[in-house]
Amino acid sequence: MQEKKLTGYPSIDKPWLKYYTEEALAMKAPECTVYRNIYDNNKNYPKDIAIRYFNKDISYGVLFEQIDICAKSLKQIGIKEGDCVNLCTAGVPEAIYIVLACSKIGAIANFINPLFTTEQMIDRINDTEAEWIFILDEMYSYIEKALPKTCIKNAVIIPVYHSMKNPIKTIALLKGKTKSILKSQVPYRLMHWNDFERVGTSYKGETEAPYQKDTPVIMVYSSGSTGASKGIVLSNDASNATITDSLSSGLLFKRGAMFLQMIPVWFSTGIIQSVLLPLTNGVTVILEPTFNAETFVKDVIKYKPFFVLVATSIWLKAIHIKSFNRTLSFLEFPFTGGEKVIPQSEIEINAFLKDKGCLSPLMKGYGMCELGGKVTDSIVANKSGSVGIPMAHINVGIFDPTTNAELPYGCHGEIRVDSPSHMLEYYKNRAATKDYFWNDKNGVVWGCTGDIGYIDEDGLLFVLGRATDSATLDSGKKVYMFDIEDVILQEESLSGCKVVAVEENGHIVLAAHMTVRNEISFDENKLAHKIYENCKERLPIDEVPTKYKFRTSFPVHSNGKRDNNALKQEKEGFIVIE
Repeated sequence: MQEKKLTGYPSIDKPWLKYYTEEALAMKAPECTVYRNIYDNNKNYPKDIAIRYFNKDISYGVLFEQIDICAKSLKQIGIKEGDCVNLCTAGVPEAIYIVLACSKIGAIANFINPLFTTEQMIDRINDTEAEWIFILDEMYSYIEKALPKTCIKNAVIIPVYHSMKNPIKTIALLKGKTKSILKSQVPYRLMHWNDFERVGTSYKGETEAPYQKDTPVIMVYSSGSTGASKGIVLSNDASNATITDSLSSGLLFKRGAMFLQMIPVWFSTGIIQSVLLPLTNGVTVILEPTFNAETFVKDVIKYKPFFVLVATSIWLKAIHIKSFNRTLSFLEFPFTGGEKVIPQSEIEINAFLKDKGCLSPLMKGYGMCELGGKVTDSIVANKSGSVGIPMAHINVGIFDPTTNAELPYGCHGEIRVDSPSHMLEYYKNRAATKDYFWNDKNGVVWGCTGDIGYIDEDGLLFVLGRATDSATLDSGKKVYMFDIEDVILQEESLSGCKVVAVEENGHIVLAAHMTVRNEISFDENKLAHKIYENCKERLPIDEVPTKYKFRTSFPVHSNGKRDNNALKQEKEGFIVIE
């Protein structure tokens, strides 16, 4: 595109558009359901492989047959357009069948996060007023205590081995939990997946609902780390917009290539970006219900996917696993997301990828479930520390959260996003929905992310951290923890850092928790003093932590994120420097 004079404000200039071709900018999301989008793109390729699950290949033809079976069964049990269908499951084929069957009949597939507390599960399920839930047998223990206190009257148990191929299926069957679950004495009806599929054999009516704009199709949840978890309602149109924008950003899908799915399906990135997107493009999705570094390495070696997307923490563990010593020349899109990538980690992972013959550097992205998953990626434009550029049809600006004034290039402020992929609402929560969105004077609807960052003149976004990751010092001064952490992490021997503010004897004290790279030997006292002196050189004295603790790992909350509250409760093991 032709260069234009910059006004000084990213959302007006949209400097990232220079990276896109006219063809990419002209791409439009289809006006149809997600089911119809996938069906229309693959109906002429029924023998191509849609899903690979523990060596079992499921063709697109079989995929559509299974979706139809589920759609008939859902209709037969009384599921109507707009109804919620609850799921507590990992990435198994049956979960995909249900999601796309819901899209076909006009229902909403509601993913209950198995890592929620019992109280969170009870509240979220009861919000839906739904009588049916689908549960993976391996996850039944997570939700078992919650179900009797919910509106659920019927629970369909999905055996994790159901779609496996023998002899793996036979081995899994012997260890399976489904039989014992079905024998349980509970105040709701338990049904085997096979019996659910048979329910629809007598259904003779139409299953595909006519397309209507902004029909909800998927509901996922906020983490609940800053309050009660909220249902995030995503439409067919928003999901299709995410799919289309991913294609315009330079993703080159080749029919029959393999995409390793390892992000949990109860996140929008896990179900939309890692399942619906590749299926739309005729790619084989390798479903992996277990997500850890060991499984990741095993799957990459075995399947040789062209695209992988896992958290940075998994990458960092994986590159130190001895068996991960094969060529990665087949890997075209090594992606990470969901966690901040510090420069040292990016350098370390990129060195590993280059050494193994991967022709692409680590690719990064930024997004959130409220915005359909992805907002930016670094496929066509990358800088160390950045998360790439906004997708072709997404606008991003940096705003002062107090005055709502847009800030110029390089200024730190709240990241706000205008996206066709944004959620319809927080389910049954008008107040929270209103708080999340902000309408500017031109009527543009911005999603207020609550993240602090900046955009440079090349259009690349840099995410610094959450606005809530701050503390008010004794003087009344507000400080952001991530600013302090960035200074501490200039010490190359560190692999991670989290600074928390704690109250001691009526005063606010800053405490730094740090992890050190595995291969490094060090003296804790000397390293703590070195970091302290470095902070004194680069930070105001009142922002310099006085307590330092080295640890092997960080505590993790039940929502899967680092548990900062647990860090605040720790009293021992610190090196104190006054």
